[in-house]
Amino acid sequence: MVFQKGDKVSFLNEALNGVVVDYINDSRVLVDCQGIEMDVSAQELIRITFIPQVEGKHLFPIKKEDKQIDEIPNLQRKASDYKKLSIGDLVSFMSDNTKGTIVAILPKNEYEVELEDGFSIPATRIEIEKIWVKDFSVDEKAIQGKIKKDLKKITSPISIAHQAAPKYFQHNEVDLHMESILDSCKGMSNFEIVTVQLNHFRKRLHEALQDNEPHLVVIHGVGKGVLKREIYKYLEQFPNIKVLPADVKLYGLGASEIRIY
Repeated sequence: MVFQKGDKVSFLNEALNGVVVDYINDSRVLVDCQGIEMDVSAQELIRITFIPQVEGKHLFPIKKEDKQIDEIPNLQRKASDYKKLSIGDLVSFMSDNTKGTIVAILPKNEYEVELEDGFSIPATRIEIEKIWVKDFSVDEKAIQGKIKKDLKKITSPISIAHQAAPKYFQHNEVDLHMESILDSCKGMSNFEIVTVQLNHFRKRLHEALQDNEPHLVVIHGVGKGVLKREIYKYLEQFPNIKVLPADVKLYGLGASEIRIY
């Protein structure tokens, strides 16, 4: 589809709208999206007749079936909405990420959890969540060798106008898209998916803090903003961390840069 200046467009893969401000060629156009000009492939856009106007904080309409989870603070829901756990399940406390094992099932959706230090405490179902991804061992020497090889790669100093930057594996990035974490998330609820993403992010952040890394880019996507809000809320406890939007030209609107001082 060929676009012209002034065309109102919507992104096919993101909940974003914008206006075409410049025609580059038959395959690429420059789109003004929320005050940010973006070089976009024409195949990622569709022409629309108007840009929706909504009241309140929401920039775009939210489907009725998706509205409930967004409006509930801290992703809290009724205990009956959660899948029941079993004795022996490894769980994590949502408040501080403390881990433990379920050793008994109590009345009224409560469980007895044995913590890593040996103590047992009762917990309601909404306070804990099953850990789906367990820790695994990695070959640190092999990873360091891979990083050194990537750093030695010679890249062309010539930049081509309107051409997206190539995507290489970067050690200072953490991609929270589910296909980058698990082979499949079929059958998982939205809450379970966000929990896995947050656990993956916390683990990578703690590695960055231990290794004194100066910055970390977290790719959380755009979506409805639930994952981004939970990440920003978690980072509030660290006084030596500053969060700001990542490079829009390289990552689009779905990433944040964490600077560690």
